[in-house]
Amino acid sequence: MAKNHNSLKFRLKDGLAVSVLRLTLLVSSVLPLELSRAIGRAFSRLLLAADTQTVRIVRRNIDLAYPHLSRDDRVCLVRETLSEQGALVFELGHVWRRSSTYILSKLRVVGIEHLESAARDGCGVLVLAPHVGNWEVLSHHLVTQGDLLCLFEPQKLPSVGREVLAARQRAGGVYVPTTPKGLVKLVRHFKRGGLTGILPDQVPGNESGGLNVPFMGVECCTASFCANLLAKSGARAVMAGVFRVRGGWELVYQPASNAIYESDLNVALRAMNSDIETLIKGRDAQYQWSYKRFRTLPKNGTNHYDGVKKSNRGHS
Repeated sequence: MAKNHNSLKFRLKDGLAVSVLRLTLLVSSVLPLELSRAIGRAFSRLLLAADTQTVRIVRRNIDLAYPHLSRDDRVCLVRETLSEQGALVFELGHVWRRSSTYILSKLRVVGIEHLESAARDGCGVLVLAPHVGNWEVLSHHLVTQGDLLCLFEPQKLPSVGREVLAARQRAGGVYVPTTPKGLVKLVRHFKRGGLTGILPDQVPGNESGGLNVPFMGVECCTASFCANLLAKSGARAVMAGVFRVRGGWELVYQPASNAIYESDLNVALRAMNSDIETLIKGRDAQYQWSYKRFRTLPKNGTNHYDGVKKSNRGHS
């Protein structure tokens, strides 16, 4: 009986979540881009006033990453970050429901020479695109630059997962699951000179998936997947970030550090995190600070998010 009850609750949760997602995408896609963003930013002010757990995670991350800033400056950065998070959510209708022609018409590309340089030797290109700005825009450009294959990790809610996958596939390219067979396909894809985009700042699920190395001066679990993939495939790496600008987006390509190819994993991951810092510098509010980026490996024992579940109304 309990199993059936839990199954029913799960199906209801899945159905509700996908319905809300579809409605949000539909509404935001028919509104002008800047109006959709404005609605998202207004919604973020409600979250800030409610002091939700997301707000507290953002606040903790900002405190950890920017200890050199004054308290007032950190409070301001928290507000700006939440505003950008709201804009991200409410502009997804444009990215996932409108045509690539529309997206590309609102996209300015900077540093394309770095992508072209990485692709020149024909060994494949791994585009490292961290959680900054709107990374979902990137595939719309990558499909114009070569043979795109991306990994897809199934969502916990299956209906939401299918909706997200279908939305991403509209831009083009091939998506394979994050399984051993999928990884083999990706390595072979590189050997044929293909390209892919991967989020390099996702925290692995267990300690075998990464090392604790500094990001913004804070030791945190950094996934070894990208460094291992570069070593195994011989592909070249380039950094990329899609930043929100008035009326559209700016896609910035930057070269990856040579140290990212080092066989010493600690050296390679430190270089990758340093490259991410360089990429987001000056547009820090567009980084997804609502993500628990500073989680550490279990054996480390440091919990930077201790207490974030409890509201503290004393903060602004």
